[in-house]
Amino acid sequence: MKPACARWSAAMDQVRDQPPSGCVESDYEKYADLRYKDMAGSKGKSFPFMHCWALLQHLDKWKLRDQESASKKSNMLKMDDSDEERRNHDKPGGTKKAKERMKMEAEASSLKEKLDQMIKSKEALAAKALEAKLIITERKKEVKLAQLEVRREDAKRKADMEEMMIKLKEAKAWKELMAEEKEHMMMSRKDMDEEQLAWWKEYKENIAERKRLLHGAGGGALSTLR
Repeated sequence: MKPACARWSAAMDQVRDQPPSGCVESDYEKYADLRYKDMAGSKGKSFPFMHCWALLQHLDKWKLRDQESASKKSNMLKMDDSDEERRNHDKPGGTKKAKERMKMEAEASSLKEKLDQMIKSKEALAAKALEAKLIITERKKEVKLAQLEVRREDAKRKADMEEMMIKLKEAKAWKELMAEEKEHMMMSRKDMDEEQLAWWKEYKENIAERKRLLHGAGGGALSTLR
């Protein structure tokens, strides 16, 4: 803004010092605007800070500009607003805008750091949640495997118990069959007639057959015996 105001002030001074023919004071700004546009720093644009100039021209600080050297005034007239921004950028504490810019940059940097921390925190929480989920899933698998193993053990114990019961029944059946055979063999055959003797022999063969079945067929022999 300062270079633009300097160019406008110079344009007004030129009009006041050498007013065009027929120009009255109320026309100064119109003619000054034409000269302002012709200045290199204006880039063909009209003066945009008329409302600022209305206040600035009466300030003592601005009036001191007339005491500056000709070379300094010339340099100011050649500058455009982008030149001023670059110059102020090199002097971060020299102007109010620069200070405000530094403050905004600091706030933006602080905000960015906070956002980065929030993102990292969320990422850490997400990683922990995923880790916890994986642990829970793994534990569920372990529980299922443990339950399956328990069922297998139960089935094995049941099968072992059934096998033991079968063996006990077989042993009992064998014992009873042996007692039956002993009792049959102790029967006296002296007084038996031919029919009774034939029965005795047939019964003996029946006992022998049941012994073979019980000894060779295992548990299946019990159903045959019954």
